[in-house]
Amino acid sequence: MRDILTFPEVTVSIVNLNGEQYLKECLDSLMELNYQHDKLEIIIVDNGSGDKSLNLIRKNYPLVKIIENSSNMGFAHANNQAAEAARGEYIAFLNNDTRVDKNWLIELLRPIYKDKEIVASGSRVLSIDGKTIDFVGGMINFEGKGFQIDYGTPVEKDEYRGYRFLPFVNGGAMMIDRKVFLGAGGFDNDFFAYYEDVDLGWRLWVLGYKVIFAPGSIVYHHHHGTSRNISEDKLRFLRERNSLYSVFKNYDDSNLSRVLSGTLASIFNRIFMDFKFDYKNYYDLTNLVSKESVSGDVAISSEPLSSLMAVKNFMDKLPELMRKRKMIQENRKRDDKAIFSYFKGQFLAVSSDADYQKKQIDILRSLGIYRVFEKEIKRKLLIVTAEVVSEEMAGPAIRVWNFALVLSQYMEVILAVPNKVNVPGQNFQIVQFTDDSQLKEIIKKVDIILSGGMAFAKFRSIKDSGKYLIMDIYDPYNLATLAEYEKEPMENRLKVHKSIHEIFNEQFYYGDFFLCASERQRDFWLGMLAALNRVNPYSYNQDPTLKKMIDIVPFGLPGAGPIHTRNVLKNKIKGIEENDFVVIWGGGIYNWFDPLTLIRAMAEIAKTRDDIKLFFMGIRHPNPEVRELQLVNDTINLSKKLNLYGKNVFFNYGWINYGDRQNYLLEADAGIITHPDHIETRFSYRTRILDYLWVGLPVISTKGDYLSDMVEKNGLGITTDNGDVKGIVNAIIKLAEDKDFYNQCVRNIKKVANDYTWEKVCRPIVDFCRDPVSSALKDRKADNFVESNEEPGLSFKNNRKPGKGRAYLIKRFFYHLFRSGPGRTSKFMSNYLKGR
Repeated sequence: MRDILTFPEVTVSIVNLNGEQYLKECLDSLMELNYQHDKLEIIIVDNGSGDKSLNLIRKNYPLVKIIENSSNMGFAHANNQAAEAARGEYIAFLNNDTRVDKNWLIELLRPIYKDKEIVASGSRVLSIDGKTIDFVGGMINFEGKGFQIDYGTPVEKDEYRGYRFLPFVNGGAMMIDRKVFLGAGGFDNDFFAYYEDVDLGWRLWVLGYKVIFAPGSIVYHHHHGTSRNISEDKLRFLRERNSLYSVFKNYDDSNLSRVLSGTLASIFNRIFMDFKFDYKNYYDLTNLVSKESVSGDVAISSEPLSSLMAVKNFMDKLPELMRKRKMIQENRKRDDKAIFSYFKGQFLAVSSDADYQKKQIDILRSLGIYRVFEKEIKRKLLIVTAEVVSEEMAGPAIRVWNFALVLSQYMEVILAVPNKVNVPGQNFQIVQFTDDSQLKEIIKKVDIILSGGMAFAKFRSIKDSGKYLIMDIYDPYNLATLAEYEKEPMENRLKVHKSIHEIFNEQFYYGDFFLCASERQRDFWLGMLAALNRVNPYSYNQDPTLKKMIDIVPFGLPGAGPIHTRNVLKNKIKGIEENDFVVIWGGGIYNWFDPLTLIRAMAEIAKTRDDIKLFFMGIRHPNPEVRELQLVNDTINLSKKLNLYGKNVFFNYGWINYGDRQNYLLEADAGIITHPDHIETRFSYRTRILDYLWVGLPVISTKGDYLSDMVEKNGLGITTDNGDVKGIVNAIIKLAEDKDFYNQCVRNIKKVANDYTWEKVCRPIVDFCRDPVSSALKDRKADNFVESNEEPGLSFKNNRKPGKGRAYLIKRFFYHLFRSGPGRTSKFMSNYLKGR
């Protein structure tokens, strides 16, 4: 973020028409701004005033630049004139009937400096006496009409005190990047006045930018101080016509036809509401001879006529509007599904008349416009997993299941799984697929795909889909396999490593957005992304933090607390008694863990305590494709050798049902996880620890991973060194005997657990799906990737394209780099240059 204290040059544009009575108050407040005055330019565009406005300015404000128009050119045209003449990097538009707070300008700048996508910001506008709300936000209905939120509400009831994205901001109290404003076409000159800010805001969203409300920037306003002389029928004409213009230009192709027909039908609905004529009697065709002409007797009043003439003007302007629409649509960066996730109030009615509203509902229903906004315009997300989703679920399946539960509140979700699902139906659709051709048909119905690495590697249709791709890399199995296969022959280990390496390279090539589990993981993955050129000027321009590319989505916890529904451990498993202190191992046994040290620690404890028991929740993984590991047998055999099996140490040889796991955890007294000190440990995220936190179990963990650091930092239990039998013994004994310490751990857990609900951890996915960004190299044209410096959305220009041979070489370079790594890429380049 640039230092705001550098004070970029800003031009303030004020349109004036006979505003003499307001100008002194407005300009005096600008002179008092908390802003470096040599970086401030003020331009007043006068639209042919007949009062003494210009004399006032010239006499008292000699530094103010004046642009004189001989007649009223309208708000839009005049502000565009100022933007063309301005020297400022930013231009701020201000009504002449206002007074600004001292920090008005700098508070408008703050959010624009924070985010490269935010190019326009709007002020909080209050009545001139500061007692009531004028503008704190807006909504756009389906026919392009703008509405102000809470207009006239007492300022004490203002609930909008934080930054938030809006479809548009008040055109008389806003700031925008001047180059973006001009490149996007500025205010539409044909609007003259009214809704030009609605149209501009909408257009900016289409072109890939964002518009934000900056409540710290305050303006005081004489409402309609300079526009009250416009007659109601002319105001209605402007609003009807300009909203029609906006609708025609800004909707994408998939929605325009239905929405435009609904907009025109609603206009005629308003016309006929005001135009009283007994058409049923006059057009009674059963008696054609008896009716006389009514041409001399029927008059249409000025207000319904204004709506009718707005449609006529729209028809007359259609060729020019088609040209404008073409430029906007050719430069579209954000579809309607993204845009309308920010917009609200699509079904607000212009009139409060009950009959009008009933007819509007009928119109919207019959044309399918409700369906557009309530169903079709919603994102459709496909979550693909190669994991078994059933009552018995391991971590990856639990993760996608909860993703589906949470995300289905915000969009349509399909969960595609390899098995027949035997869990109750939810708010999302569950489909089974067995091969790539079936998955390909499912993919056709969606906009975004969320996939783990193994599913991505198995099914070509994900790579070929052309959809936005979210890659879940919370499990660094490229590191886990190093430990999993360490006792196998090197030839086999290298073969596995090569396969995993290529899977990850492909993910990093195709993925648009990546999910990881911790800050530590994020740094690791960013290193890999940087090595494969995913960290580049394009990705930096999209977001300097790169959180639009990779963000943290850890494992989560259910929002509701656990409920004990049946006894499963104490007095149910032979050898575990009611008053025993039970330590639980909450999951499977894998080669990257160290259960053997724990078994040895239990042998030491058993010498003095026969009431401390260890229970392993699962041995046989529910996914049949997950191979059983030698460490499972080694652990069981060691417990038998040390005479602990069935006495102090117990194993569940199956897998606990997902809906039953809380019963085992709630009957335990502490949760444990032990692991060696190796690279997998450092970047792992032990999801079973989250289950311990969910039920309030103090945690014993070997040091070295991210969550053990959290346990130590927040006092959630005890951490021990790698392979430290004595340390584990002391930790278990302390939790069993020191009740004060134990209870403090439980209290600390309750505080931390609130931050890990699935609803909270899924927020980055919700944000991406609301407004997806295609950042993958598969979507970056090689020629532009190397040479183009042009900002997206500016000036509606097409980028220059170099020769085919060079573009081909660059594309093939990146293809081989991601598929095969640097070594084979060098070989390809060498062969290519040699003509092979």
